[in-house]
Amino acid sequence: MRGTKLTAIATALVCGSVAVPVALGATGPALAAGRAARPAAAATGPADSIGSLGETLHLGSRITKEADSWNPDVEHLRDLRTRLRESAERLLADIRAVKAKTPARPGTDGLAVDPLTDVKTQLDTLVKDVNDLLAAVDAKDVGKVTALNGKVTADLRALLTSVPKLLANPAPLPGL
Repeated sequence: MRGTKLTAIATALVCGSVAVPVALGATGPALAAGRAARPAAAATGPADSIGSLGETLHLGSRITKEADSWNPDVEHLRDLRTRLRESAERLLADIRAVKAKTPARPGTDGLAVDPLTDVKTQLDTLVKDVNDLLAAVDAKDVGKVTALNGKVTADLRALLTSVPKLLANPAPLPGL
């Protein structure tokens, strides 16, 4: 249990999910509810992308934890799913904005797979797996919930490894 808490704290700090709401000036009930909105005129940079990644990972983790609980709250899971979708959209928009501002790296012209398309595919897979997980929770299918929890966790790990590679100066990742 202790190792899990330390890992979660380290991941949150590296991904910026703790610092982003404070840096954006969010206070009061919005911060407490975890619904701090980004100001419309905020500059988008690698730090925002990492913050969005941290938020997406955090929400995915909360969904798997709630789905795996003894008596999952389906309404809370639906709210988390909505917030995950919004976070995934922000993450993709942030990455696109950063990539539009940065020049192409030498030797990346002939890539067979566009890294942005790869991340979009990973985010779409994550949202699909979360939808399937919620359907399994609603149907009270414990075996399917367990299997889908593993798929959602794998989706989150894939994002954790692929998104920082797209940024100009990726943050170092904790040892997995």
